[in-house]
Amino acid sequence: MPSSDPSETGAPVLVVVRWDRLTGDRWSHLAELTAGRLVLLVLPRHVTVDPLALLVAGVRAVMRDGDGAEELELARAAVLSGGSYLSPSVAALVGGPPAGPGRRAPASLGPREVETLRCIAQGLTHRQAAHRLGVTEQTVNTYAKRLRRKLGAANKAELTQRAVELGYLSV
Repeated sequence: MPSSDPSETGAPVLVVVRWDRLTGDRWSHLAELTAGRLVLLVLPRHVTVDPLALLVAGVRAVMRDGDGAEELELARAAVLSGGSYLSPSVAALVGGPPAGPGRRAPASLGPREVETLRCIAQGLTHRQAAHRLGVTEQTVNTYAKRLRRKLGAANKAELTQRAVELGYLSV
């Protein structure tokens, strides 16, 4: 008889967890949860946690209370296709101008490049970004290549890191 447990069939398991329901040391609890599972974390509105630290800890998607069913579906699709996702309300927590010595001046990016960069940093696929921006997937591919060149990034993770460093997104 076939197994009905997705973890036994090799299908990815998406677990939705609320930050305020984690017990004890939340970071240790997250480490346990993310081992072998795809975790979508929901942050209560009053909680401010660094979303990038959550991604580094292994969480694959971060949303806030009240983000809605459409955002949940985008997050689910991004995670199940191998990506990560930050809802717009969470991505808004990641932004602000660069500060302090040693910070480089932001590269000159056009408005559509900045919008594309934010979509990529939220974990959207190029297809999802194209849909959100109302352009073709090829246009997003072109913007992504241009962004990697301008920001000196080899991949999406480095693009997101550079976006934060240069003040296009804040932590």
